[in-house]
Order: sequence, then C-alpha cells, then structure tokens
Amino acid sequence: MAEFGSDELTGTLFDFYIKQVNLLEELYKNLDFYNAPGRMSGLYLLFFSLHSTGLSIAHLAKGKFLNESFMLARSLLEKIINYLYLLYCDEEEYLNYLAYSKQKQFRMFNRSINVGELKAEIKRLDSTELQENAELQEALNKFTSKSGKEISRWSSRSLSDRLSVIEPKVGKDIGILMLSVLGIHENASEALHGTLYGVAFNIGLWFGKTPSTPDELSKYWNEQFSMLFLMLGTCIHTLLKVIHNEIPIDNIKAQSSENVGHIRQWIPWEKLGQKHKQ
Repeated sequence: MAEFGSDELTGTLFDFYIKQVNLLEELYKNLDFYNAPGRMSGLYLLFFSLHSTGLSIAHLAKGKFLNESFMLARSLLEKIINYLYLLYCDEEEYLNYLAYSKQKQFRMFNRSINVGELKAEIKRLDSTELQENAELQEALNKFTSKSGKEISRWSSRSLSDRLSVIEPKVGKDIGILMLSVLGIHENASEALHGTLYGVAFNIGLWFGKTPSTPDELSKYWNEQFSMLFLMLGTCIHTLLKVIHNEIPIDNIKAQSSENVGHIRQWIPWEKLGQKHKQ
C-alpha cells in the first residue's frame, strides 16, 4: 500500500477523481435531461455545471493551487448536495430555488453602493417595465424582507438540514457527504474571505508542525489533495447512484462502482480518520 502523502497515492487518487468527473460529462452528453422524469429536467443546468467545476479543480490541482482548489471544492460539494436536495425537497422549497434566480437576475442590474459621499450604481433602463411583470414581482416580494432588504439566500435550511432530507435516499452514503462538509466547507470559506487562516492553511501553518523543507511541504500538499480527490470522487459516486435510482444509467453507475472499487486497495482509511465502505 502506498504511503499517504506520497506522489504515487496522490496520483492514483487524482486519476480516480478525473474518471469520476468524466462520468459526469458522459452522462450530460448522453442523457436526455430535458425529457428526464421528475425535477431532473428543471435541474439540468445545475447538473451541467458540476462537470465544469470538477474539471476546473483538476486544472488547479495540476498547478498545486491548493487554496483555490478548496474554494472550488466547496462549490462542487454544495452543488452536489443542492442537486440531491432539490430532487427530494418539498415543492415550496423547489419553487423557491427557481424564483430566487428569477429575481436575482433582475436585482443584479439594479444595484448601488455608497462610500462616504460617493455612490456607484448599475441600473437597467427598462427596470420599471420589468417590474410590471407579475411573476417577477412575486419573486421579488418573496425575497424581500419586511424592512425592505434583499433576502440573499434561496433557502433558510442549512447544509445539515438538506443532508437530513437526502439521507433516506442515500442511506450509508450520507457519511461521505457529511465528512466532505467537515473536511472542505469551512477551510474553503476562510480562503474565500481572505482571513489569515484562510491564506495560510494551505502551507500547513495551523496544523501542528509547519513544513520546514520542500519535501515536507510537498507531502502536506499531497495529503490535502488526496483528501480532496477522495472525498469529491466518492461524492460524485453517491450522486450517480441516486440518479441511477431515478433513471437507469447502468453503464455509468457500473463504471463509477469499478472506479471506487479500484481505489479501496490503495487507501489507508485509518490515516483519514475513518473506515468508510462503499
């Protein structure tokens, strides 16, 4: 078994991750999502974006951009969770998701910011005409607070709440989604907001002994990338299994299972703080 943090194991997990991302591409190119059952047709653009985000992470990882890889890893993870959640949440929540985008598009062309006596503004010329659209006005009202401020989230439910809705559909696989939230989400948030922690965790500064040689830093990067590739690749596997329950994708699901099976022999699960089984 290759050592955790070695180039060999990191390369193997990178190959696994790329294979999983490629399955997303194969699926959206070959499955007629517009005529898919249930909500899958309405969520096509969300599914399509999974591949582009996943592939972007791979390009960043090749350049050893660990900090930026975490940022996009959070995006990919949230998209996967949202997709699964939106397949099974209540109708009101699903309609909120759609209405949020409608009113957000309008608001993006009607913004201003004040700094001291200066004001910067972006305003669409036909704003008044657009607001007369009853459907748009309803969406705007839904995402405007009683004080007149914009409600900036399409859902008030936390990631934990969404995972609770997903859990009956994915069973034991909920564990990998939960571990991925713990391993990715907060680090990515700190990186996105530019905190001191967020710009330095990628060099191991806050995790005990700081790498003091190029070899130690390389091993730390390998460990972090290995975790990302493993978590995101298995999250994609969970997603594909759920889609297979809704619409048969036998070949893609079988290939994903084969990919996961191949990496079992390579992974020192005790080093990852878990004994996960697919």
